[in-house]
Amino acid sequence: MLAETTRVAVLECIDWPAVAAQHELRSRGKEHGAVAVLHAQRVVARTSEAARNGVLVGMRRREAQAACPQLHIAPSNPERDRLMFEPVVQSVAQLVPLVEVSTPGIIVLATRGPSRYVGGDTALAQRLHAMVEHVLVGMGNAGVASFGVGVADGRLAAHVAARHAATIGGWHVVDIGASQQCLSQLPVAVLADFAEIDRSVVSLLQRLGIAHLADIAAVQLSVLTGRFGPVGEELHRLARGIDRHPPVTVAPPPDRASVHRFELPVEDINTVVFAVRVVADELAAHLGAHGASCVRLHVCLQTDHGEQSERVWYQPEGLTAAAMAERVRWQMEAWVATRGVTSGVVLVRLSPVGVRAREGRQLGLWGGSSEADEWAARAVERLAALLGPHSVHVAEWKGGRDAGEVFVLAPTAVIDMQRRSESVVTNEQQWSGALPTPSPSLIYAEPLPAMVVDAEDNVLRVNGRHELSAPPACVVVGQHRYSVVSWAGPWPVEECWWDPLRHRRLVRIQLVLQGIIAGGPQAVLLALEHGEWWVLGKFG
Repeated sequence: MLAETTRVAVLECIDWPAVAAQHELRSRGKEHGAVAVLHAQRVVARTSEAARNGVLVGMRRREAQAACPQLHIAPSNPERDRLMFEPVVQSVAQLVPLVEVSTPGIIVLATRGPSRYVGGDTALAQRLHAMVEHVLVGMGNAGVASFGVGVADGRLAAHVAARHAATIGGWHVVDIGASQQCLSQLPVAVLADFAEIDRSVVSLLQRLGIAHLADIAAVQLSVLTGRFGPVGEELHRLARGIDRHPPVTVAPPPDRASVHRFELPVEDINTVVFAVRVVADELAAHLGAHGASCVRLHVCLQTDHGEQSERVWYQPEGLTAAAMAERVRWQMEAWVATRGVTSGVVLVRLSPVGVRAREGRQLGLWGGSSEADEWAARAVERLAALLGPHSVHVAEWKGGRDAGEVFVLAPTAVIDMQRRSESVVTNEQQWSGALPTPSPSLIYAEPLPAMVVDAEDNVLRVNGRHELSAPPACVVVGQHRYSVVSWAGPWPVEECWWDPLRHRRLVRIQLVLQGIIAGGPQAVLLALEHGEWWVLGKFG
């Protein structure tokens, strides 16, 4: 049985997606020092050169380009990040066979055995730092990636220590028993940054006057649990330096494993994942029947030639069956990409080495996740299993001012469908200058040319103050003429004003037209750009 607090080492490469994107560009013969990775039109990672030029994580695209005109923008690509990070994982696995990879750029491991082998925590941190530096030199990323190694009691303290070490390019070891004292002086914001506590909970704590982790530890557990439920118990544990789920130190016992054996060696990744999904469904159902969910999964793959790949995957909210199968895909893709496989897979073992009690959730009557969303998610997953994960695409929120840019089609291989149904777009993600909700239900791939006229049949214009020349009266689309029942706007957009080649200026208005459909009016979205009116989409 694991102790509540385990000595933990965390290796973190800050802004790893940007480092992976830069390495990908270099492999194509393109050299870019300043690189930023965007997701939902915000910077999620940037290289050290981009940081020196003023590019910050969280910046919008135009703000980042204004700060660094020579900045190269790369899209978010989790698959690229995973494959690029695999050499680092394999290097660490030579010293510590069983490591946790929760996300590309971060490795977590228990130090009890490795520290004894190399001569202490400091020696282990130095050894890990040297190993990663050697791999990055081989990849041509020496001096580009900022990485560090942190060792402390508990995952949270080790994460904070690793982040501090990464800023100075070294390692940081917290003395045994000193982690709680170090954490007590930190602001509560670290819970969202390093422990994946919801930022709304952190914001509420700050509004209640709880500014530091010491303030949380001073509150009685019963009070926190009564106010926040199970999250309050986790807050109390984290503030005292106690892990929710300590990292595993030994391989799981075989009697807890769910095993699938193939009659013949299988080389196709999709076939392996399809078979694993059945095992994962049974495992998730078994855990659910006992009121538990898997937060740490040990995956073991074996080939016909005796080759073996072991990895521990961690998800504090719990791994769904789809997430388990997807982790197997990630592990096998990385294994194949590094040429560590000479034959087909004959055995897959899934071992839930860390479980937590299921807290349950209430499905909403209006808004939020519903049972119909879960049915749709399962239908999409079955379709992806039949046709392949990259053959089925679903809408993912990206962000933008134009209605056609807010959502993009993403393959199901990079999305956990069951968790996607629970996510919503918060007010913090709303773009300045974006159209108010609701969004158009239909966006034309090619906007329809139109003409908007006033009561005197003059074409509607917009002046430099974004004011309409007259109220709209009619809209002409092709040979059809529709009368305007009501209208709203305009909403102006002026983008890339600093770049003459990409500068864009347009205005959008919403109109309710009579005569498009039988039985009632129809709301449409139009835009005026370069003196031409276009129908972008329609509502309802």
